[in-house]
Amino acid sequence: MRKARQARDEGHECFDPRPSEAICFVDKPLANNTVPNKVEIQQSNRVFCMRRQIAAVSFIALSASSAFAGETVLYEATPAWVEAATIDDTSRASGSPIILIDEQSTIEDGQLWTYRETAIALDSPEALTQLGTLAASWMPDKGDLRVHRAELMRDGQNIDLLAGDQRFEVLRREAKLESRMLDGMLTATMPVAGARIGDVLRLAYSTTVQDQAMGDHVQWFAALIAKPFPLAVGRVRVSWPRDLPVSRVRLGDAEVPEPKLVDGFYIWEADLPVAKPTEMPSDAPDRYLAGNLMQLGTYADWRDVSRQMASHYDVAGTVGSGALADEIARIAGASDDPLERAATALRVVQDEISYLSNGLDGGNYLPQMPQETWEKRYGDCKAKSVLLLAMLRELEVPSEVVLVRSKGGDILPDLAPIPGNFDHMIVRAEIAGQSYWLDGTGSGTRADTIDTIPRFHYALPLRNEGASLMALGSRPQSTPDRIVRISLDQRAGVVLPALVDVEVEFRGVAGAPWRVIAEQNDETVIEDAVSSGLHSVIGDMALYQPSVRYDADTGVATISARGIRTTSWRRDRSIYELDIPSEAARMVNFDADRARAAWKGIPLRLNGPLFYRSEFEILLPEGDENFRIDGAGKATQTIGGVELASDAQIEDARFTLMQTMRSVADELPATDLSAARRELVRFDRALPVLKSTGDVQQAWEYTGPQRKRLTALEAAYARLIAEAEPDESRQLLNRANFRSGVFDFAGALEDINAALQIEATSALYGDRSFLHRQMGDLEAALADLQMYEELSGKGETYHSQIELLALLGRTDEGLQLAEEYRALTDDPVSAETAMATALGWSGEAEEGLRLLKDLLVRRPGDGPLLNAICWHAATFDIVNPDRMKTCVGAVEKSEYAPGVLDSRAFAHLRLGDLDAALADLNSVLVASPGLAESRLLRGVVRVMQGDDAGQEDIDLALSIRPSLAETYAAWGLKF
Repeated sequence: MRKARQARDEGHECFDPRPSEAICFVDKPLANNTVPNKVEIQQSNRVFCMRRQIAAVSFIALSASSAFAGETVLYEATPAWVEAATIDDTSRASGSPIILIDEQSTIEDGQLWTYRETAIALDSPEALTQLGTLAASWMPDKGDLRVHRAELMRDGQNIDLLAGDQRFEVLRREAKLESRMLDGMLTATMPVAGARIGDVLRLAYSTTVQDQAMGDHVQWFAALIAKPFPLAVGRVRVSWPRDLPVSRVRLGDAEVPEPKLVDGFYIWEADLPVAKPTEMPSDAPDRYLAGNLMQLGTYADWRDVSRQMASHYDVAGTVGSGALADEIARIAGASDDPLERAATALRVVQDEISYLSNGLDGGNYLPQMPQETWEKRYGDCKAKSVLLLAMLRELEVPSEVVLVRSKGGDILPDLAPIPGNFDHMIVRAEIAGQSYWLDGTGSGTRADTIDTIPRFHYALPLRNEGASLMALGSRPQSTPDRIVRISLDQRAGVVLPALVDVEVEFRGVAGAPWRVIAEQNDETVIEDAVSSGLHSVIGDMALYQPSVRYDADTGVATISARGIRTTSWRRDRSIYELDIPSEAARMVNFDADRARAAWKGIPLRLNGPLFYRSEFEILLPEGDENFRIDGAGKATQTIGGVELASDAQIEDARFTLMQTMRSVADELPATDLSAARRELVRFDRALPVLKSTGDVQQAWEYTGPQRKRLTALEAAYARLIAEAEPDESRQLLNRANFRSGVFDFAGALEDINAALQIEATSALYGDRSFLHRQMGDLEAALADLQMYEELSGKGETYHSQIELLALLGRTDEGLQLAEEYRALTDDPVSAETAMATALGWSGEAEEGLRLLKDLLVRRPGDGPLLNAICWHAATFDIVNPDRMKTCVGAVEKSEYAPGVLDSRAFAHLRLGDLDAALADLNSVLVASPGLAESRLLRGVVRVMQGDDAGQEDIDLALSIRPSLAETYAAWGLKF
């Protein structure tokens, strides 16, 4: 289910694996399976980017500390347990400025001690700038930062950057304060003095971590840097005492040796960079995209993690008396239904407690207690979950807090049992034998959306007796996330723009972002937001009456607008077919690439959970006997883990279509992919399509009494213009296009003139030139084209100017213009066609044809050039049987394009083959009935054949394009 976008893709860091104190190099492929240009260095759940050109690499941030540590940087010799790395600048490949990344960790006495050493070549001025300041960060409530080495290596000598009084300066930086996150991290910085191009910058430091919440437990993990990352030499290793029980996991296909026992310690290490990982499809479940990963922890299993963490989340007796107890009593008094109570309590936590992640003093794992959260009115996922847990238990709703992984949770069973594998906490409530997963950091959840199961896949309940991972399972949502309601009024006719009423209703999490906009009550903000929000629903439309409403009681946001949009009907020869916007049942595809042998067994990750509904209606211009529904009136089917339903009917000149799409699975097994694709194709083909069955009123038929059918559209355009800003011309141009389309050239000219008063653009002069020409003012049309060229200078109007000059009797100027165009354009076909046309108007049509034929020698088979030759011969009446062959070739090259058929028809007319000309023109007008040039020619041919009805074609053509009269008369046609 690839088209429907996941609306709940939110990041969480409120259950923070900071104490792992690991540096993670993420090597998974990008979505297009290419190797990333940057590598993410994840440090204590803070992500930094290492760019291929030279970034700050591992000089940038390293969390650290030891228990009861302070805020002072320590300067010490390298620890004895560290195995020194050798730096060899001569062996690195060109373009690999990172000479060394060495990470070594050891576990002992409930403490993780991590040593890091980096060396980077300063090969460019950019490197000197980017690495001009060393920086290291740590958490003072958990440990110390120990600096062991900071130096420049130059010509075999080491320049100590810590000599004399040079020291790091300590800063406090809350980098995520704008995201309501306090982590208490300190940053130590020091400028790199005296660096030169060619130096190697070397830094070594270590950190210690003993987390308050984990007690004597320790966790460690590292994702392995992979080729082609520009690293010459690297290593990651961890050691632990022989008698210390650990859980250990390695993921990925990198070659990582088993641990070896050395002097009473196990040592587990990998050389970096590892081989490029096996490419995986970007739409695979997240567990396939984890890359190469090493993890280790001192927890025996998940039950051990659950039991140890549960000790910090006991809420018994934490409510007491006071405002919180009063609020709980209010909820209890309002309903005795457990589901209603749970929904109300969740709403209070979501709406009345703001989000603030406080990682100070162990706050990465230790929660804020309910009374404190209620009084402060802020908290992170732990604080909100604990508050909600206390409230639910007081309301006699069985519940517990659970740890989840907000992204990629399907990989949890494959990971080592450590807290660092989780980044979020929610509450599981059990009501009537079903689990409800309640997220206090979400928003907009109400009783009718509380059944939604987030895509976290697994949860770890925190229980005193311990618990194993629990699958969240799947359950179809009972209420749509989004309902789109679209009403099109096309009673005036299907070829005209439609009057539109559109409304989109968002529920739960999907509706919450609109609440802020609704409460701002700012007209500009609302209009911009509604315009943007509706564009993906119905495409381009000129809108008025934009509205955003939010109902806090139901958690429903509604955006709506009225307006005008281009007709949704498309013409297929003589039949018109409706393109229905935002059909929920069509918002699915299973376009997954599993062609590679290694990918054949990989499932497709499905977006979700999602539940969309669309309600569409169109008011038709005539009785329903003139339209029909092709396809199934009703259809329901579950395909590839997605429920689809459609119901269409037509009655009293009103067509309605109701559709739903609801996800019921997390992923689609690869073995079911082909069958799902076939089933979806069959289902799509059977979905209803509205088509015309009789003649459709065309734009040129809105004359006389029929003109009143345009009244509602004219009123809508007038309203849009009246509500537009004084300096905005867009709505004037919209009405000008509409008026021109129904051949109200005078009205369109009025709008274009008004728009030119606001902003004089070359395009507007081009539009006005067209209108002047239709109204017979050739001098004004020519002046506008000249102004167009003065503003744009691209030569786009030279062909039209040459024709206008000829009609005005100024053919010499046309020849001069053609010469100018030759020097201006890079398109030889266009250049020679312009010159040939100018020669033709000057009475030298054969010379013009010779130019085109000479060019054809150099460009044999050029379709546009063949058509240009045919058209030139026809317009200047120099067609012969040999030149007729060129017309036939042009048509074949164009695959019978209407414009080229028109050229051949004109040539047939010149040769007197009226039947052949009529056949070509009939074919053109079946495909393009509004092509005035072909209709005029057909009228001429029919009159020549004695068909008096041909005059109707002529009159209609000239009402569509009055300018044709003068031009075709100049070519010798009589009508």
